[in-house]
Amino acid sequence: IAEVSGWLDRRRPAHWKPGIMHGDYHAANVMFSRTGPEVVAIVDWEMCTIGDPLLDLGWLLVTWPDGEGNPVTGDAMATLGGLPGPDELIAHYAARSDRDLSAIDWYTVLAGLKLAIVIEGTHARALAGKADLTTGRRLHDAAVDLLDRAAAIAGV
Repeated sequence: IAEVSGWLDRRRPAHWKPGIMHGDYHAANVMFSRTGPEVVAIVDWEMCTIGDPLLDLGWLLVTWPDGEGNPVTGDAMATLGGLPGPDELIAHYAARSDRDLSAIDWYTVLAGLKLAIVIEGTHARALAGKADLTTGRRLHDAAVDLLDRAAAIAGV
């Protein structure tokens, strides 16, 4: 955590443009058309705020299914096949946005750290007897995986 936090602090983007941010943007919060890959709704807006929407893209990237049984993503979509890779997601976003994506790794690392901290809270509650222990352990494993992903992206 200290290495990832230090990396984030040293590389914080100097400029950003505020916008509406979902705050929990990942594949499970997106509804697709029954007849094709078109997005028909984005749900679960209770963490919505004004901030940098690139953090939403980073959140999507750090939680994107990788087909390796990832405890964060669950990988249910990956088993269907045909998903774009992270580079394709970034290119798609870039083609439809005027935002500078040169620091997208920073946003992805921040998203991984932030989500790891959030879900580690459930593990702490489980250890205190205030949440299901099995769920707490699963989320702890997911938090460790997120931190590993963030550290790998940061190169620390």
